[in-house]
Amino acid sequence: MQISDRVRLVGSGRMGFGASHPLDCNVFLLDGGTEHALIDAGSGIEPERIVANIERAGVSLYQVKHLLLTHAHGDHAAGARFFRDRLGLEVTCPAEAAPWLEQGDLGKTSVAAAMATGFYPEDFGYDPCPVASPAADGDTVAVGDLALRVLDTPGHSRGHVSYLWTEGGQTALFGGDAVFAGGRILIQNIWDCSLQEYAATIHRLDALDLHRLYPGHGPVILSEAREHVRSAHLAFESLAVPPNLM
Repeated sequence: MQISDRVRLVGSGRMGFGASHPLDCNVFLLDGGTEHALIDAGSGIEPERIVANIERAGVSLYQVKHLLLTHAHGDHAAGARFFRDRLGLEVTCPAEAAPWLEQGDLGKTSVAAAMATGFYPEDFGYDPCPVASPAADGDTVAVGDLALRVLDTPGHSRGHVSYLWTEGGQTALFGGDAVFAGGRILIQNIWDCSLQEYAATIHRLDALDLHRLYPGHGPVILSEAREHVRSAHLAFESLAVPPNLM
């Protein structure tokens, strides 16, 4: 699904557009001209559906060179090993979360907690995946002729980053689970979800004057994304909590 000139949606689950397995996050394909990148990897369940969506879009699998992860939760990163092995992608992961991905750590990634609630099936797999490039705040990640700046955006989880870039002269963000349409956020009862860190992240994003937002779930915002972020920011500033996605 073509979302904008440079971005296609190639995966999305029950909290989005139903384009792939229900447990998948939004998986975006970024066109860097000479090469492409996947933004997040989905749950790793039926990942061939994402591959088929890439091919259906007319993009050669040989053109896809990178996988940029926003964080290591199962719905975003459990598919990383498949795409590394199947497509030979260079995996970029937030530096704090990189050891958890490389070890397939079910505790640090909160996959074990989610399995205990039945969110993931009992046979859910989270294969360890080598990380080629740990991403830290302020780093620049090149995808063809595009340069994406790494922003630390914790709150939903530790080891969470977003990727800021310029699309058609306008500021765009691959935000993972940092903020969603309508100013929603995603708070969960897990070890590393922090309201204080979330508030600081939203304050930081509010200062960016974002035009486009490509979130990890739900609708994409192609204009005036700043207003959605501002809604969450104002809630935190009034000592309240923005509405939760779940």
